Amino acid sequence: MNTKTLLIAAATLAVGAISSQAQVYSLNVVGYVNTVVPAGHYQIISSQMIGGSDTAQTNGDINATMTNGFISTAVDPTTSTNTKMFYWTGSAYKYYYFYNSADATTWINDGTTYPAGWYDTLQSQATATLANGQSCFILNRAAIPLTNTCVGNVFQGTNVVLTIKTGYNLISLLPAISTNLCVDASGNQLPFGLPPTMTSQSGNPTKLNCDYLSYWTGTSYQYFYYFNSADATTWINDGTTYPGGFYDSLQSPMSVNPNVNQGFFLHHIGSPINWTNTFSVQ
Repeated sequence: MNTKTLLIAAATLAVGAISSQAQVYSLNVVGYVNTVVPAGHYQIISSQMIGGSDTAQTNGDINATMTNGFISTAVDPTTSTNTKMFYWTGSAYKYYYFYNSADATTWINDGTTYPAGWYDTLQSQATATLANGQSCFILNRAAIPLTNTCVGNVFQGTNVVLTIKTGYNLISLLPAISTNLCVDASGNQLPFGLPPTMTSQSGNPTKLNCDYLSYWTGTSYQYFYYFNSADATTWINDGTTYPGGFYDSLQSPMSVNPNVNQGFFLHHIGSPINWTNTFSVQ
């Protein structure tokens, strides 16, 4: 699915087009992202639009921001084709199933009208949130593809902090663009890229001595290890100065960029990091 990603700023021309699985359009810094999940497939969907059920639209309530395009039936979720969410708590998954209002009302069947949203197998609506930059796994259990539309404000500004916790983090970049995660084409640190204070060392990488990225391809994971510039240069040791970023175990830079609204697992060693970002639509 090679479609085009477009980011359109308020009262300006389109700022670019990037090959991706998703489409992004924004006007007056309000936008939406379309993400296709093929039949029977898992996909990591991010929250790169800022939205929620609170007045400021910032809390990322999944029952307000992650409800468009998912598949629902009125039966027990364990035997249905309802879209399934794997919500990462930081140490394990919680499982939720999507119901539109009519199907939730029929399934629970207690005389109450229930809203569309995500429910557990005990018929309780989820209370989970996906803040800007957080992600979840989605499983399309149906025999047809689904298209999720995520609506909200386009991330802009400075000093917007997401905490990278010790252990596994299911996250994404904050702005809705597809790009390298750390540096630009010249090797300069991206102001909205992953923080350069991630754990790095100058020898051969392992999952015990480097922060590493688990990148979901649609069927399996690819693993990339973080090196700051000094450690990458020492490790490769061929007389060239290398930029900070993610490398595979064969010393090649990460060869893929996450698509718009696509998340990834980052395993962090050491104390939590406050991740400060800067981004503006131009």
